[in-house]
Amino acid sequence: MKVNDPLTPQNLPPVTGPEATRPAGGNAARVVSAGSDAVQLSPDIVLADQAVRLAASAGDVRPDAVNRARQLLEAGSAGGDLERLADRIIDSLLEHR
Repeated sequence: MKVNDPLTPQNLPPVTGPEATRPAGGNAARVVSAGSDAVQLSPDIVLADQAVRLAASAGDVRPDAVNRARQLLEAGSAGGDLERLADRIIDSLLEHR
């Protein structure tokens, strides 16, 4: 079974048309309608939606860090002390929370 992250770009509805960009004045709101129902979103919510979409499309993989790690592994300079590596990973996760 595959579980997808609900915030990834492929799971978000596309933003197209005039609501895809925020006007310079910031006074326009995005209007979403289905039949006779309509929802009007404030410019701040539209901006937040765009920020979430861009963040979700950015990804978590840093190619430069992956390449550096590969080079260190190939040179035999990384992976020798697994306990130290585990401690650094845990410390890094705790710092970013």
